[in-house]
Amino acid sequence: MKALVLDASAALGWMVDRPTPPQAARARHLILSGATPVVPALWLQEVLNAIMMAERRGRLTPDQVGTLAGELEIFLTTAEVDMFLVPPGTMIDLARRAHLTVYGATYLELASRRRLPLATLDDKLRKAARRAGHAVI
Repeated sequence: MKALVLDASAALGWMVDRPTPPQAARARHLILSGATPVVPALWLQEVLNAIMMAERRGRLTPDQVGTLAGELEIFLTTAEVDMFLVPPGTMIDLARRAHLTVYGATYLELASRRRLPLATLDDKLRKAARRAGHAVI
């Protein structure tokens, strides 16, 4: 596999969740084995927000957050950040049809447009991707 769309939930699965969900471990393994993670521009903000929420809830220490921030800086040197701007009406239509948030629809649109498998822990997004004929990790 050359590339995969990595949503925030899958990345957070190996960064924060204990135990690590199998789908997140698989996505991480594929990336460590050379698959390029492709993420939409909103990905970093989603991941950082979830990390900060985990710190506020006592799931992560400030030191762990600092370590993750450093790892994210390195990670982003290997990731491809897709900056394509999808028209608002198109995103709303996709979110409606797939019964997803606009955030979830962003990952589905990216996987569709780039014809890439999608790594996610989000059940609704997994189902929508499968309905659309996409491989899901």
